[in-house]
Amino acid sequence: MSDNNWRKRWLVIALMGMIVLPIAATLVMASYKVVSTAVPMVWGSWSSHQSRLQREEDRVAKIRQAGYDEYYQNVCPEYFKASFFGRLWTYRTLSWCEDYRDRMPAGS
Repeated sequence: MSDNNWRKRWLVIALMGMIVLPIAATLVMASYKVVSTAVPMVWGSWSSHQSRLQREEDRVAKIRQAGYDEYYQNVCPEYFKASFFGRLWTYRTLSWCEDYRDRMPAGS
């Protein structure tokens, strides 16, 4: 190996140490700062949004169930009188009536 190549290699290593490594370290520190501030904010926003959506879904389910409990005696007899294919096609939105089959009067 010639003396000239050795000097060029050490020059490249010195330039890397003085220019590239500080830039890389700065980028790592900046990305850590961004991640450490942005991630908690995004997570907090997402989790509060998810919990709000879950509360809304629970509220809607409770209201729907109350409606089913109140009106099944008026709505479900038609569902049970329909044929198998009628239940699958025409009355498919009333499939919740199956949960109330045991509560229906014997004449329905």
